[in-house]
Amino acid sequence: MQVRAATPRDLDRLAALASLLFAHHANAGARFALAKGREDELRELLAGFARDAAQALLLAEDGDGNLLGFVLVSLVRRAGPFVEHERGEVAWLFVREEARRRGAGRELVGAALAWLAERGARRVEVQVERTNSVGRAFWGAQGFAATMDVLERAL
Repeated sequence: MQVRAATPRDLDRLAALASLLFAHHANAGARFALAKGREDELRELLAGFARDAAQALLLAEDGDGNLLGFVLVSLVRRAGPFVEHERGEVAWLFVREEARRRGAGRELVGAALAWLAERGARRVEVQVERTNSVGRAFWGAQGFAATMDVLERAL
C-alpha cells in the first residue's frame, strides 16, 4: 500500500470515492448528502482542495494502483489574542468497504498527522457523528478522544 498526495489525474476517481463517503453519511441525515444534480461540482471542489497549500488531499493505493481510500486534512488558522493560532483538522476520511480493517485508514491518518506536524500544528480535530459507532471506535484507536460536544437546533 502507498499513501501519496492526489494529483489532477486522480480527481475523477477521488470524486467517485467521495460520492460513496457522502452516500454513507446521508444515512445519518439528509444534510450530510450531496445535493441532487450537483455531483459534478464535487470534482471541482476536490481540485480546489488539492491546490490549496493549507490543505492536503492524500490517497491510499494498493500495489496495482487501485484507489483504497483518501483523507482531506487542513491546517486551520485564526487571528486574534488566542494562545492557539492554528490547529489541524481531518475533514474527510473514507476507505472502500472491501479495503477496511487492512490498515488503509490507519496509514491515511498517519500521513495526515505527519503532514500537519511538518507544518507546525500541535493539535488536530475530527468530527464524528454521534451514532457512528464504527467511526468513533476507529478514531479512538488512533488516539483521539472527545473534548467537546457540538449542540445544534433546527430553525
